[in-house]
Amino acid sequence: MIFNQIIGLLLPSIVGLRVCDSIYGEETSFTKKLERYLMLVLFTNLISYIFVVYVLKTKGFEFTNQFTIKYILFSSFIAFVLPVISRFWHDKIKLNVVVNKNEK
Repeated sequence: MIFNQIIGLLLPSIVGLRVCDSIYGEETSFTKKLERYLMLVLFTNLISYIFVVYVLKTKGFEFTNQFTIKYILFSSFIAFVLPVISRFWHDKIKLNVVVNKNEK
């Protein structure tokens, strides 16, 4: 079942990477794409794992064929939503920091 694990953990982030490319619409270097992909792998699987273990109350799970399909579908949804949220956060939420120096 190693193949199912690899596909289940890595494939959904490719969907997220394609969404990132279409949302941002810019040509990026290989290293930037690799960085985005690895961040998507991390956060997609973290959110999916938390959902499976804590929300669905699964004590342990095996990547059977049926579980792999469900995990890929759910993780693909998460990988699709993460870049959209990231773009919204980047465009709509501004943070202004004002530093006051007291000169003596």
